[in-house]
Amino acid sequence: MTPRLHVLGFLAALCAHLLACADTSSPPPAPVPIPGQLAFVSDRRLGQEDIYLMHADGSVQRLTESYGQDDWPAWSPDGQKIAFESEHGGSPDSINFDVFVMNADGTGLTPLTADTAFDGQPAWSPDGTKIAFVSTRDSGYAHIFTMTATGDSVRQLTVGQWFDAQPAWSPDGTKIAFASNRDVDDEIYVMSSDGTSQLNLTANPADDDGPAWSPDGSKIAFYSDRDSVDFAIYVMNANGTGAVPLTTSTTADELPSWSPDGAYIAFDSNADIYLVKADGTGLLRVTRDRSTDIMPRWRPAP
Repeated sequence: MTPRLHVLGFLAALCAHLLACADTSSPPPAPVPIPGQLAFVSDRRLGQEDIYLMHADGSVQRLTESYGQDDWPAWSPDGQKIAFESEHGGSPDSINFDVFVMNADGTGLTPLTADTAFDGQPAWSPDGTKIAFVSTRDSGYAHIFTMTATGDSVRQLTVGQWFDAQPAWSPDGTKIAFASNRDVDDEIYVMSSDGTSQLNLTANPADDDGPAWSPDGSKIAFYSDRDSVDFAIYVMNANGTGAVPLTTSTTADELPSWSPDGAYIAFDSNADIYLVKADGTGLLRVTRDRSTDIMPRWRPAP
């Protein structure tokens, strides 16, 4: 670890000398208040991806401190813990992604998987007893697995020579939505929480990804490039009908997340975090610094 720290320190010093990392002639932008709290991923620490917590007043708190990549935060239903994927390893040859969990303040870091394959993209079940995740341990193809919240009783839910990813539990815990390229392009699928009854919801020639259930379970937000040259945020009924766009950006709008009351959807676009009301109005840019800020996830209501 020491050589890596040394390199990072050298790059930081060089960057500061050349004034290449930040515009030190002007103060950082003022925080933007938000209706709740968001976990998100940012590279504002020396270009290193960490998980941060954004408070309601717009201030931010860094939660992870490793020198590996930490991303894809997922809140426990009670809002007291965050599962995430992390890159780690004592040497470049052993760097790998596994699923970890920590307390909401960044303490109590605990690994849940320890596999030589990729394990990541965790999602908590609504009752807090299970975590769905993505792994390439099945012949290098990405599939959906579940485990207990302590990392035990791993069970594979999807199989095949394709890639299934981005699992999301329905609010009642009976279904899991996910993205899959089994139909060549990316589509949103849904299945029972035991892996049965897999159904294509989008069936569109464009790419559809990032499913996120509304709190009442009646809608699914996702991102798609079906109507423009880049990705936009869409909302459809939970059965796949009635898809409508909420954004029309010329840059990629991705990874939607519903607020606990269903009033807002957070997403990232062009390396910043935005909010939009569930009806597509009231677009608000939340971050506007020179870092990359992505993967916003609302903290559940207490």
